[in-house]
Amino acid sequence: MTSRSRASTATLVLAVLVPLIVLAFAAWQYRWMSDDGFINLRVVRNIANGHGPVFNAGERVEASTSPMWIWVLWLANLVLPLRLEWIAVLAGIGLTLAGVAGVCLGARRLLDDRDDRDRGSSGSPGLIWAPIGVLILVAIAPMWKFSSSGLENGLSFAWIGAALFTLASWSRHDQPARAPVLLLIGLGPLIRPEFGILSLLLVFVIIAPGPVPRGRRIVGTLAIAFALPIAYQIFRMGYYASLIPNSALAKEASRPYWSAGWDYLRETVNPYWLWIPILAIVAGAYLPLIAMHRAATDRRRMLVLIAFPLAGLLTAGYIIRVGGDFMQARLLMPPLFMLCAPVAMIPIRRTTAAALVVVPWAIVAITTLRSGSDQPRAFDARTTNAITVTDFGFQPGAPARAWFDGRGVYFLEHQLPGAPAGHDPAVASYGIGILGYALGPDTYVLDLLGLGDAFTSHLRLDRRGTVAHEKPLPLPWIPARLLQPGAPAAEADFTLPSFFLARPIDDPGDQPFYDRVADARIVLRCSKIRDFLEQITEPLDPGRFLSNIAAAPGNTQFRIPPEPREARRQLCDEGRKRPNT
Repeated sequence: MTSRSRASTATLVLAVLVPLIVLAFAAWQYRWMSDDGFINLRVVRNIANGHGPVFNAGERVEASTSPMWIWVLWLANLVLPLRLEWIAVLAGIGLTLAGVAGVCLGARRLLDDRDDRDRGSSGSPGLIWAPIGVLILVAIAPMWKFSSSGLENGLSFAWIGAALFTLASWSRHDQPARAPVLLLIGLGPLIRPEFGILSLLLVFVIIAPGPVPRGRRIVGTLAIAFALPIAYQIFRMGYYASLIPNSALAKEASRPYWSAGWDYLRETVNPYWLWIPILAIVAGAYLPLIAMHRAATDRRRMLVLIAFPLAGLLTAGYIIRVGGDFMQARLLMPPLFMLCAPVAMIPIRRTTAAALVVVPWAIVAITTLRSGSDQPRAFDARTTNAITVTDFGFQPGAPARAWFDGRGVYFLEHQLPGAPAGHDPAVASYGIGILGYALGPDTYVLDLLGLGDAFTSHLRLDRRGTVAHEKPLPLPWIPARLLQPGAPAAEADFTLPSFFLARPIDDPGDQPFYDRVADARIVLRCSKIRDFLEQITEPLDPGRFLSNIAAAPGNTQFRIPPEPREARRQLCDEGRKRPNT
């Protein structure tokens, strides 16, 4: 190896290691567990206890958006001698770093214009590689924050990195993609539903080169690539009686909410001046690199180069369409990762020099640019870097859970009068993550925003509100569902918290609370509601599984009027006599 080659190798190693070290340090400083992350942990605990992948034992509800993240946590919990909270945080950070390393190596493999036989393993002799795309990723605080959090972001980054590295290697050889490659790129919908966009585009990249593909080849490629997502979709329909995760129903993920989505985009882009590096990589990386690889012999590499940013734009468009998320920037980080992935590392030439604008921007972003949401805080300033139940002060005997004595029904931290109707103990709450995990699987937790509750997620939404907090269960349904008839619970027992973000979706008019509860009880006994709930509560045998598959499309469209008297009018055929309340 010549001295020039050794210098090139050292430069390449530094270009990969320095961003990884910066990201590792920043992610550790921002380590935390979000309340939603604890929802995943409760599901994992229920699997471990034999209740299945559910939020509440005895109710088959898919509370997580990422089934693959759930099973990664479950497997890691089996083999690692750590608390599950720490497993989620460390796995997230580790997978994020793996994803960044994957796009660095994948981009270098994709863009090196010298054949492998003519160069050493470090790339073309003397060629200088700069981590342009990677600098965009490691320079902004949302990447540091959502490397952990207990959510699936780290797994998302790792999959994108693995997909780019795998297809970059495939693109350099005139061979068909093997089954493991197809299975890998087809995993997208199991990580997040919208990642199906990237999976489909990458399957097209594999099918497109060469002669016009025959139908049998197309079908065979699709069948292998999406074998696991199709198998899981059949399981979802039979087990949960739904076509989509319950969280997507709670957030009405099929309906447009453009105004909130554009606000979400601005809140992601503006604090970090992201338009500067994005324009820089378009003008200084993508345009010259596409021009370089547009020859017929480079068709595979050009398709890979285009597919990732195109998928990033389409995925971002979907996120904007549905209104974004209540966590600033979180859902737009994977699309940004896709956009930056093929140019994570680029060779510095005269044609790519404009991309170097990213370097001074990154220095400013790392040291200066922040938004008001960048601190890893789940509830308040006291919980910065909080990870375990103990960190949140929710361990047994702690003051934060002194209100809970293990018996009865609670609304938030207030015990309701009356006997429980089936679930004892039961807690109705708007924040179900840390509470649900800390109280354990033997406590029934009614999610009043619907992520973990099928009834609430299927409420009809007539007007939009705070994203992911749009379906607060109207108060009369709580005693109707959790207390026996005759319970003396009154409207005064249901005082909303001062930080309440959700807009009520019911319309009580002048109807007394007592009568609204009575109407709610009648609705819960109506055949349409009873049959709907039995699909997720009856024992699961082959007959029920097949019946749920048939019912899943209708269930996904089914909506319940939020006001009890309206639900009674539309859904019930029973008589008018009210039960005792």
